[in-house]
Amino acid sequence: MARLALLACLASLLVMVPSTVLVAQETSTKTIPEAKKTQELLKAKVTVDFEDTILKEAIQELKDQVKGLRILIDTKGGVSQNGKITFKAKDATVAEVLEGIFSKNGLGYVIINNSKDAYPGSILIKQGKDRGKLVNSR
Repeated sequence: MARLALLACLASLLVMVPSTVLVAQETSTKTIPEAKKTQELLKAKVTVDFEDTILKEAIQELKDQVKGLRILIDTKGGVSQNGKITFKAKDATVAEVLEGIFSKNGLGYVIINNSKDAYPGSILIKQGKDRGKLVNSR
């Protein structure tokens, strides 16, 4: 009888654990307001003409054209601020410009989706192929 009660107790714990994990995942994927704003800013239209322009200058140009756009460069992760880029676009979205620049250079970008981060909602340029993915940590 004691074994049966123990098994019933263990079975109820196993049922409770997966639902708890599911709730935690849903909470962590909620988009913070700053990240939502950035997702909207990525749809803004810009015109650029970068010819052997260093990355940090190109990023500054985008930030000048789109007020409120916040972009960080992951220099600790191996992204050079001084890498040269060439890209031209007229009336393209910021996302299209970033895609055009990064697809040739092995770079990507994520959006910081953590209100406790020092730069919530900022775009982080990093190594890789991510394009606009929401991340909770850098």
